Order: sequence, then structure tokens, then C-alpha cells
Amino acid sequence: MPLPKTLKDLLTLPTAPFAESAVMGYLARACARLPNVDAAFDSHGNLLAGYRHRPRRGRVALALVAHTDHPGFVVRERIDRRTVRAEFHGGVRPEYFPRARVRFWTGGGWVRGQVAVLARARKVPDVAGSIWRPDDVRIRVPEPVAAGDLGMWDLPDPVLRDGRVYARGCDDIAGAAALLQMLQNLARRRAVGEVYVLFTRAEEVGFVGALGAVRAGTLPKHLPVVSIETSSVLPGVTPGAGPILRVGDRAAVFHPGLTAHLDRVARELAQRQKKFAYQRKLMDGGTCEAAPFLAYGYVAGGICLALGNYHNMDTRRRKIGPEYISLADWQRMVQWFEALACDERGYEEAADVGLLRPRMEERWTKYAELLARTQPAILG
Repeated sequence: MPLPKTLKDLLTLPTAPFAESAVMGYLARACARLPNVDAAFDSHGNLLAGYRHRPRRGRVALALVAHTDHPGFVVRERIDRRTVRAEFHGGVRPEYFPRARVRFWTGGGWVRGQVAVLARARKVPDVAGSIWRPDDVRIRVPEPVAAGDLGMWDLPDPVLRDGRVYARGCDDIAGAAALLQMLQNLARRRAVGEVYVLFTRAEEVGFVGALGAVRAGTLPKHLPVVSIETSSVLPGVTPGAGPILRVGDRAAVFHPGLTAHLDRVARELAQRQKKFAYQRKLMDGGTCEAAPFLAYGYVAGGICLALGNYHNMDTRRRKIGPEYISLADWQRMVQWFEALACDERGYEEAADVGLLRPRMEERWTKYAELLARTQPAILG
């Protein structure tokens, strides 16, 4: 079975924080071809796309957010004919750098190189603590590359093997691809519904694109925000068992009303389509874009895929390796997105949070009298 075209195309493109043009260009061109989809860039280079076709009046739609960068290099200067100094943006531990192979995108093609020296790494504050971040990397290259060229780890183009998609950077290009696939599917069948998609920049250095979107008011405050991610596999998480309803991350527990809404739509989808499955987990191995939106007063939640070799760190082999996700999980996540876009009720916090209350009232009615009759004697 071949990889879905949208997923394969996007996973093949070069990207890095502050150098997302290839991915953003692909997304913008694809959205421009779709009926009932409007798309535009905000003042910070984030791309907002909206699908709207005869939605029910008063229905509250969702905004689904994914980032378009992956940890990578940006060339700062040439030191000599065969050596460049590059900055690395993203969370990869320093021990993975020595002699690792790199590829730079320059002039429309790849130039391969190898890390010669990790000259400096520094400890920088993170949303939920601090991390070591390589800062000054010297890389040997056989051909000239220019300042501003982006670099990624020298790993193969995406392949499908044993149901898994292996790629240079699934995080979070696979999430962005799933959102584009949703828009394409909705437009093709002219589905009744409404949904908004925000493709952000520079997430890997601390949600900078999302913070720009907050400041620009790119997403109205009344839209609940769902962060779409690939998140490192944790104990109890089963790749292939379905996409994950993420109830929180390392920085925050997400909005209970929105979480209940996402859960309800997934359960109803599972009843209609017997092959659909999903998981519900905390996923606190990292922090996602729900956190900055929560910090600035938005209702926010999360959906993610289980990710192997997070940020290309193959911990078993102790070297750089391709990230991987389950293709079945990705396909089910697209189904979930479509169901959210077309859900007739839309987001109703009171109704979704309130699903528990009738059950609680029923339980109280059943046992209140027994509770009163069996009070401990010391209370009599």
C-alpha cells in the first residue's frame, strides 16, 4: 500500500524553525485549490485556513493547530571553503551530534555534510523546566552552502514499512498533513460543516509562531483550540491502537469541557465505524501548543499520534534515526478531524461537561436514602 500523497509530499520537504517556506508554500497552494476553503497568512507567517459549508446556525466550530517546523539547522556563516557554522533549533541532546550526518537544502537540492564539532551547548529555560540546546555547530560540507540555508539530519525520504511511516521529521509535519488531508476530504465531498486550521511556525523553539498568532488575534477567542501533535511514546501508549485524546502535557492539564467534546465525537465515530479506535492518555513527555493558548485565555485541548524516535533520537541505538508513526493511527486521526468538523452539535461546553451530572444525580437519587440510614453512630 503506498503512502497517502499528501503525507508523503509534506514529509519529503525541507523544514526547520524559522525556515518553513517549502512546507507553508505547499499548504497554501493546496488550500487555494479547494472549494469552500479560504486561506491567508497572518502578520507572523502562520497560515490560517477555514472550511465552511452550510454549518448549523449558532454552532461553535473548532480551530485545529499544527506546526510546520521540525528540529533543524540554519547556516549562519562559512568558516572556510568546506566548513560552516550553524545554529540548531530544537530539543536534541548534545550527545547525538558528534559525527552525525546532515543535509542542507540549497538552490533547490540537498548538499550532504557531517558534524565536525559541537562548539557550544547551553542550558535554556523551557516551559516546564530547562533543556540543553546545542547552539554552535561546525559542519563539514563538500559543496558550498549559503547563510540562511536550512539543514536537517541526513535521513531517507519517507517510507512505509510494516504499517509504520518512517521519515526525517514526523513531528509535526504528519500532523499538518493530517489537517490538510481533512480539508481535502471535506472539500471533495462538500461536507456540511465548519472547521479552522492554523499552521504555525517556529514551535520547536518555544511556540513562537503560536505566540505571534495570539498577539495578532489570528484566532478569535471564542474558538476552542485543539493542538495536533506527534508525541513521544510513553509506557501504556500503544502505537497502532489509534490516535490519542491528549488530556494534558508536561505543562498543563487541558480544558475538561473541550476534552469531553473530543471524547464524545470519538466515541460516536467508533459506534458508526467499527474499525475506528482511539486512546486517552496524559502524554506528559513534552509540551504542545495547547499550553500557550491556555496561558492566554483560550479553551484548549489536544489530539496526538504516538511518535517513535522523538526528535530523531534513537535511544536504543544511541544515534540519530528516522521518526516513525503508525499509518493506521494517522488515517484514523483524519477520520476524527472530519467527524469534529461535521459534528452537528458543535462545541457545547455546558452540555459536554454536563454529561456527568445526570449520571451523578441518578446515582444520588438511588442511594441518598441508604446513605442517610447508615450514618456512623458517632454522627447520630
